[in-house]
Amino acid sequence: MQNGIIYTILKFAFDNLKYLSLVELFKFVFVKIFSDSTSLLSKVKFSRLAVDTFIILKWTLVIILLRYSINNPFLTFLIWYLLLTNIYTYFYYHIWKTESLNPDNFSIDRVRRRFITLLLSIGFSNLCFAYLYRLPYVAEFKWSNDTPLNIKSLWFSYANSITADYEYVKPITELGINLTITQLIISFIFLTIILAKSIPQTSSTT
Repeated sequence: MQNGIIYTILKFAFDNLKYLSLVELFKFVFVKIFSDSTSLLSKVKFSRLAVDTFIILKWTLVIILLRYSINNPFLTFLIWYLLLTNIYTYFYYHIWKTESLNPDNFSIDRVRRRFITLLLSIGFSNLCFAYLYRLPYVAEFKWSNDTPLNIKSLWFSYANSITADYEYVKPITELGINLTITQLIISFIFLTIILAKSIPQTSSTT
């Protein structure tokens, strides 16, 4: 343990939590079924397609749940799971993983993909919180005209993520306040530490 106990434990945790993420299953299935096992480029191609497919599906799922006001304890757990794994996956592949720490050989397209992924991760985080505010935790907030609406929850979520005031929705319980603070912490992680790391860092011209 030449790097100390804390680093060793955290490194083990960060390196293995990825196996709890559904996106890893998508990547495994896509690569196993569609890629040429002898070609690294083929594996990378289908791994990226798997990630894109997963992103589209999870966005679609939350939008449908919010649009049709579908809510139950399992779905609440699922949204929290998707929210937390969204943070972890971005952190692991764009901050923690060895190759992400040495971006000198990143191509222009890869840098652009990383930036797009960052924006999608932030957007998905806010979408998940909009769902949580609007459905499972709706009673923890005061809604203008006492009418909870999807558009209100979305605007409140995005406003709260940048600490802007949105007077049409206000937390009225300790749980509601804790939820908004949790979103602020997550937004801080994305918009400061991760964003700083995601600014283009390539000298490649291809």
